This record gives sequence, C-alpha cells and structure tokens, in this order.
Amino acid sequence: MRFLAWIAAILVCFSFSAAQTSTPQTSNPQTYQKGTILAIQPYTPNSTARKPTDARTPQDVSTYDLTVQIGDMVYVGRYQHASDFVPGNWEVGKEVDARVGAKKHLIYLKDVSGKEIALSIVTRRPATPKGK
Repeated sequence: MRFLAWIAAILVCFSFSAAQTSTPQTSNPQTYQKGTILAIQPYTPNSTARKPTDARTPQDVSTYDLTVQIGDMVYVGRYQHASDFVPGNWEVGKEVDARVGAKKHLIYLKDVSGKEIALSIVTRRPATPKGK
C-alpha cells in the first residue's frame, strides 16, 4: 500500500512540475477580423466533361461562390452544403468575422452560432480603393 502511495506522490509531483514548465502560446493563429460580404452567387460548373471516376456526382449539394473583402484583399471562396442553406448572417453588405488560413488556401467565416466554416479560395485580388 505504501508503494502505491509513493508512486502516486511521484506522479503528482511530476505532473505539477510539467505544468509549471510548459510555456503558454502567445500567438493565436485564429485571429479574426471584420470582413464584408460583397456577393453571394450560386456556382455552376462551366464544363460538362466527365470526371475521371465512375462515382456519381452528388445531386443534393449546393455550391456558392462568396466574395468577401478582408482587409485590403478580396477573396472568392467556394461554399458547399448538403442543401441550399446559407447561414443567416451571410448577406451581401453585412460584416462577418473572417480570417485567412495559415497556408492561404482557405478562408474561414463564422456563422450565426459562431461556428467556423472553411471555404476554398478560388481567386484573390487587391481591393480597389473606394474613391476610384
């Protein structure tokens, strides 16, 4: 019984010292900024070419291209959902919490509930100043 008590005491001391020596992360990769939705358009592929697979294309997936200005850049992100649902806070002219992914191939927008939704970046361009 004493042996188990010693083992437990050593484990508690070890976990306590490990918790004290761990350094907190100072940089937050999920920093959001205010983005403005400029356009929401249904996406329809231009090509009728067959895919290189025998799998059927899902018919019940809705795809939209969302144009969002984040800072001095304008991004077009592709959003897909199993129905024609678009979050209620995503309206043209409205602000939304947004961020660009670490590898710069995704943008993340928050929906009404605060859930983060990833969109693949289709295009990006600098925003034009309002006076031009």
